Amino acid sequence: MGNLEKIYFVNISANGTFADSGQVHSSPSDVDDIFNYLNEKDIEKLVIYFHGGLVSEKNGMNAAELMKNYFADANSKRHVVSFVWETGPIETVVQNIKDLKELTGKDLFEEATKFVIKLVAKKLGIAEAKGGGEYLSDETISDEKHKVAPFEKLDKTFDARGATGFQIDDEDQNYSQFYAQLEAESKNLIRAEGSDEIKNLKEDNEEVAKGGFLVIAKTVAQIAFAVLKRYLKKNHHDFYPTVMEESFRKIYLDKVGQWGWKQMKDKSVEMFESNSGLAGDNQHAGTYFLSLLNTHVQNRVSAGKTIEIELIGHSAGSIAICNLLASTAKYFNSIKYNNVFFLAPACRTDLFLEKGKSAMDNGLFKNFKMFTMEESNEKKDHCIPYIYTHSLLYMVSGLFEDEVDAKIMGLHEQFRIEGRYSDFDELIKLNSFVSSNKLVLSVDTTNFDESMRSNSLKHGDFDNDIDTLRSILKSI
Repeated sequence: MGNLEKIYFVNISANGTFADSGQVHSSPSDVDDIFNYLNEKDIEKLVIYFHGGLVSEKNGMNAAELMKNYFADANSKRHVVSFVWETGPIETVVQNIKDLKELTGKDLFEEATKFVIKLVAKKLGIAEAKGGGEYLSDETISDEKHKVAPFEKLDKTFDARGATGFQIDDEDQNYSQFYAQLEAESKNLIRAEGSDEIKNLKEDNEEVAKGGFLVIAKTVAQIAFAVLKRYLKKNHHDFYPTVMEESFRKIYLDKVGQWGWKQMKDKSVEMFESNSGLAGDNQHAGTYFLSLLNTHVQNRVSAGKTIEIELIGHSAGSIAICNLLASTAKYFNSIKYNNVFFLAPACRTDLFLEKGKSAMDNGLFKNFKMFTMEESNEKKDHCIPYIYTHSLLYMVSGLFEDEVDAKIMGLHEQFRIEGRYSDFDELIKLNSFVSSNKLVLSVDTTNFDESMRSNSLKHGDFDNDIDTLRSILKSI
């Protein structure tokens, strides 16, 4: 895993503490050594970096080494410390994303989603549903599923901002006549076109609860109902990504619930919890670091010296920074930050407004700059080619959070407040904040201002994209 010196990183373990886990371990004494180094080298600029949450410990350490190589320069009195926060003992989230590829290969799931596609496409009136009001053919669906981005072109053949060809009488399927008709149609469709396997399911089939064929027909109808409701509410993520979100939510809810996104967010809070009554490796690592940083700033001020502190958060690293800012504001009043850089932030918009924007309003940091993808590029960043065909931020919004179409800070389609997103108060506030600060929409490699460039076309590339890194270096 390399031999990166411990003065360049802090490893966060179980419950946000220093507890020894994984292959890399940081202790309180290692953090003491970081501040001894800052004193010894008279460091005047400290860069603090948080990687995204969906990376392994190994990749987190690789990112820390990249940050060291790019930003640390003792001659310029500039140092960088990366927070490497593990997602779990077997990197739960990454593993389960990989599992999606296997799940979608199972015949039963494949056939069930085919019927969902037929029902939804017919109701939406997709032009290729022959004659209008007819079902997409098996051939069309098969051809689309062999594309890296299935149904991408079909999305453009109808109003992708919402549906107008049908109405739902009640959102609760138990009282909806529309749903009752949809379930009846699902049964008839599967009876007419279903394979022998799906029509003659055994009760012990691992893919479904007891009930066989009728359960599959109901499941197909329920998924289609969920997708169609999202079109009416205008909170979908385009055709195929929405079908896949709702299919996985319904059929593999147990796996979705174990993906670890909530645990990751919890850890970003725990690392900054109080250390009162705690000692040694049981202490929360983020709080221990901030305590020493607070004292370090006080000592430099007393000595007539200055230090500028920069924060960089990639993806879920933005969540950790929001919690760092809240902890700083509450407990460490000697610390002030210079720039905050968010790279494709995966934090919720409401979290940032509560903990990030308020921190800047109260003078905790001076400048803010966000790097993220322009909407069309975000939708071309295929998180799982052939399966989930928008970026990770869309998957977070549509599947990882408690509600569908959760408002995620880095989603350009949301924060530019146009069309279906024009009336959300939190997005209007975020748009105002972003407009008052600095925004880099990738790709932009020719901007006259060299601190406003980025060439990242994938969510995971922002923290190793040379144009983005140069822009940050120019900014600081």
